[in-house]
Amino acid sequence: MTLREEQEKVQTAMNAALSGLREDPWLARRVLANAKGENVVVKKISVSMVIAIALVLLTVTGALAAALGLFGRLSQEPRGDSRLSAVDKVAENIAMEWTTKDGITIRIEQAYYEGNRVFMAYRMTGNWNETALHEGTPDEKIKWIWEEPDMIAAKTMISDIPERQRAIQQLDGSGQRWIATLDIGLHDGLSLADGTYLDIIGGDNIVQSDGSVIGWKECEIPEDCLRDTLTFQAKLYRIRSIMCQDGDTYREAAEQGESTTFAFTLKQNHDLTCLRGSGKGRDYTASAELAAGQIDLRGKITVTCPASWIQAWKAWENPENLDIIAGWALCRNSAVIDEDGVQSIALNKENKLVFEVLFDSVDDVNNLALAPVYQDQQPRMSEAILLKAE
Repeated sequence: MTLREEQEKVQTAMNAALSGLREDPWLARRVLANAKGENVVVKKISVSMVIAIALVLLTVTGALAAALGLFGRLSQEPRGDSRLSAVDKVAENIAMEWTTKDGITIRIEQAYYEGNRVFMAYRMTGNWNETALHEGTPDEKIKWIWEEPDMIAAKTMISDIPERQRAIQQLDGSGQRWIATLDIGLHDGLSLADGTYLDIIGGDNIVQSDGSVIGWKECEIPEDCLRDTLTFQAKLYRIRSIMCQDGDTYREAAEQGESTTFAFTLKQNHDLTCLRGSGKGRDYTASAELAAGQIDLRGKITVTCPASWIQAWKAWENPENLDIIAGWALCRNSAVIDEDGVQSIALNKENKLVFEVLFDSVDDVNNLALAPVYQDQQPRMSEAILLKAE
């Protein structure tokens, strides 16, 4: 059922449940009577009506939640990526589930393959982490991978796992204590069937109140590996670690366990529009190349500029107070759509800056432009680069 059909269903249910309610003439009479100091007969709402309204509200909430996939739900998280609501509308409902021998269940809910990127939304349940606090030091001979004198774990380390955070607080340097941990989760990146690794360029994972984990990944596919149909692999890792505090010395050891692979296949969306443009300012020239798809508007802006700009970015200092470009705003007809989409800045040679930009998707690619943003944080419309579709 589409979102529009869900909304119509909800509206019909509300109309049916509340069809008996009309404008209340008693309200006006109560206001006037109160003004005159008169006693008012109170018109009470029945218990059955209260229940009916409550059921309608539950229906509305449930229907709206049902209309969203996991990408849509993740977009509403406090640190959610705004693009995920667009991914939710076009992603394939994979709904593939696996349970490992040690009781971890991985469910890939949705996935989407567009251009040179793949998106995946997943859910993980089971005992994916363990923490055990011990007194003294480990008995067996441990091969420490990290040893740091004058370091107290309780003062320098934190964990978002409550049980582990409480254990870390016991590594306070007052004696000898150690923690044995087990962590199970999905690797950051994905891979292709031939083992080619796909770097992660976006994603998050969020622990739910029931202990499960929901998350998403955005990974980049090498250009020479692109095909109409690709099989992707997500890999589950297992790591056992020891965190040891011996007085004021901290030591750590880790051992990687067995991994489990889960595969799914997707068809590529080719519906991309290439946008190009060029422009110049007093001290620079620039060329832009972006791709507009179902999810976002993404690309690069290459700026040929004075060497002093490069030095300022290298040093992260601008003692001469140079008026250099700090970002780029997306505009339409001289109105700003997105204030700054810069994701990274690469220093290419002695006189070139490469800005990687990412903006939310747009319904119409006509009349778009990129305006440079200088130190005053204001887009300079007089130097905007007009983008044209090819």
